[in-house]
Amino acid sequence: MTTMTTRVAQPAARSIEQLVDEISALHSQFDATAAESEELGDAPQALVDLMRQIRVPMIKAPLEVGGDRLLLADQCRYFTALSYSNPTAAWTGFNHAGAAAAAGSRLSDEGIDLLFGSDPSPFLAAVAMPTGTFIRVDGGVLMNGTWNYASGVRHADWAMLTAIEAVAQPTVTLAVIRTADATVHGDWNVMALKGTGSVSITAKDVFVPTALTVDPMEPAKRGGAMYGLNYPVFVAGENLGFTFGVCNRFIDELVVYARGKSRGFDGRLADRGAFQYELGKSSQQLQAVQAHALATLATVDDAMENGNEFTPRDETAVAAMTAYCTETAVSAISRLMSFAGAGALFNSSPLQRCFRDAQGSAQHLVASNQSLDRYGAVLLEADA
Repeated sequence: MTTMTTRVAQPAARSIEQLVDEISALHSQFDATAAESEELGDAPQALVDLMRQIRVPMIKAPLEVGGDRLLLADQCRYFTALSYSNPTAAWTGFNHAGAAAAAGSRLSDEGIDLLFGSDPSPFLAAVAMPTGTFIRVDGGVLMNGTWNYASGVRHADWAMLTAIEAVAQPTVTLAVIRTADATVHGDWNVMALKGTGSVSITAKDVFVPTALTVDPMEPAKRGGAMYGLNYPVFVAGENLGFTFGVCNRFIDELVVYARGKSRGFDGRLADRGAFQYELGKSSQQLQAVQAHALATLATVDDAMENGNEFTPRDETAVAAMTAYCTETAVSAISRLMSFAGAGALFNSSPLQRCFRDAQGSAQHLVASNQSLDRYGAVLLEADA
């Protein structure tokens, strides 16, 4: 029999204004750990402590488990602010937040007690791709396999892993395992998102009680309609927020840099007409896609909160918006990087970090330009 855990008192839900103010108040501390995160290839303990202090994992979890239950547009605003201050906190944080939201909305009451009972803000890594298998046994399942891109798993106590049943007609399950029961792999050698520690995790006959498993085909048990959104839409706000945050930071850092940067005998970069034009254009493009993203996500929020129609065609449109806005934002700052010169290449420069992390954000599955293919096909079918 599973022992029930005594639940800790649930904190009150915070508004998006409160949450952004918390980040702003700690900006200098978040910013101070950004370079160290890149050197370590992971979040240093000081950064993990900051994330725990402001309870990053709980921002999109249901109210019933002590979460803030931010809707998609506010998730975008939140991760824009956090990414601006520290990209490692934002990228690993949205993985933790997504996992806590999935677990908090779908686990049984017993599972909620096991996961959230003694920790009001548990750190979970998560992998959505079903690259492992499970076998049903008495009282639970045995998990086997290796899951890649488990962002933040090195500082997470738990991992939510997606697996396929090892039988002729398989089903899928989500299982929450303790990272201490698995093998977390080594170095994270990449050109972008260096501080995220998105290494692999391997489970070998790891037992998971039924209370910590979820059938993703069943409806959410708590939280509301938002928790029934398909994966690309459910994570759109957080992914876009990350991209917007690092792109906004790039432009702000470049403005400061340009005022003091001279290339040879050509005078300040800030005085070049060509640079001024591209800076103005890029800033406008970034503001435009942020407005488009927030308006689109607000439409989804309205549908989820008020029972409005939200069709598969709508889902395709949101996924296409995510791809388009990501691509446009990254392209906007990419044009500016060529003006910066060699000084922007040093590890001490936040320009190189923001530039690389923006490029990395565009490689995420939910930002794939294949979403634009699918949306184009939907438009053609509609016309036909």
